[in-house]
Amino acid sequence: MVMRSVENARTALDDGKTDAAIKMMKSTDALCSRVVAPPTVHGLALRILADAYVQKATERSANDDGGENGTSSGGETTEGTKEGDDAEGDDGNASYVEMAKGALKKGIEICKVHEGKAGMPPFMVADLAGRLGDLYAALGEIFREEKNYKEALRSLRLGCSRFEKLGSNDFVAATLNRVAFCYMEKEQWNEALSEIADAERAASGAEAESAILSTTFSYKARCYKALDKTSLARTAFESALKFAMASGNVDVCREAEEFLAETQSESTVDDSAYL
Repeated sequence: MVMRSVENARTALDDGKTDAAIKMMKSTDALCSRVVAPPTVHGLALRILADAYVQKATERSANDDGGENGTSSGGETTEGTKEGDDAEGDDGNASYVEMAKGALKKGIEICKVHEGKAGMPPFMVADLAGRLGDLYAALGEIFREEKNYKEALRSLRLGCSRFEKLGSNDFVAATLNRVAFCYMEKEQWNEALSEIADAERAASGAEAESAILSTTFSYKARCYKALDKTSLARTAFESALKFAMASGNVDVCREAEEFLAETQSESTVDDSAYL
């Protein structure tokens, strides 16, 4: 019943029926508490509830500014917009963003209680690590949107540590990309490059290697571009373009092609060799 409610809420979110999704997941949260649902299941319900609150905040923010902001194209390579801190929730005076953070923190606390318990079968240990990693990463993204980088980095690193326990290089690398992006927003380019190097290592041989590395190398290129290291930026964008073409990452393809065209005069390739 709980999983059916979760799937129904996901469908409602995809269909833009945010209020219905919120209502469903609040009821599911209460049901999970009553029947003492497994922590990973309850955590998933709270994760979907948080998504619904964020989507509601985005809708409210878009309405407030006439639709100019508050929409996000989503995806690994696109940066979200401000989720609308002023979008008031229906529960008291809390904003929808605060309610989303509250749902994620509740999910984390529910799961953390069971972390490290003796006698848990390996599959449950892995499920718990994956759920905690997802909850921490989602919380980190909200903090990043708020430019609360201290808490964003803390949450993303906690998520990364759980994904490492899960043994998922895909999730580790993707989360390290988000850590790097926090530093990029702070214009701490060298710190970002350090995280990007770790992401490169984690993504090598991962199932979603091309999709992840297209972002990793595009971030690397942006850092070198900001540091006025055009040659290194070109090399990184060439790698980003290769992986973006393999994974169908249109945004990175466009970004890389534009930069490479603009800086063609600094190419080290001898064009006459191809004549």
